[in-house]
Amino acid sequence: MSNRKLGNDFEQELCELLYRDGFWVHNLAQNQSGQPADIIAVKKGKAFLIDAKVCSDNKFAKSRIEQNQRLSMGLWRECENGTGWFALLICEEIFMLPYSKINETEKTVLTLSDIVDYGMIFEKWLRKCS
Repeated sequence: MSNRKLGNDFEQELCELLYRDGFWVHNLAQNQSGQPADIIAVKKGKAFLIDAKVCSDNKFAKSRIEQNQRLSMGLWRECENGTGWFALLICEEIFMLPYSKINETEKTVLTLSDIVDYGMIFEKWLRKCS
């Protein structure tokens, strides 16, 4: 299966999980110039900007974050919307990492241990958002 197909399938799965938990969800369509994130999810008046990444090798290289994503996540925060999020699919588990934590670390590659330290599993993130 291609990386694009894996990524698109994960985005769709994540949207469905968010919707089932009561979020209004919009999956931003791929376009030729790229987009700043994959998903906007809103619940109880709080909006979340989320980029979904499949990490087949159990790590996340910060180089996978594109410049337009960095700029958009920064502007999202400057507009007082909170931090943007990265949803990482690793070992069939979803981890939510705040962009602010990813941005703060000097590490160029986050291991599974780093991801657990900096983020939280999806179910815990859902509880925090409710």
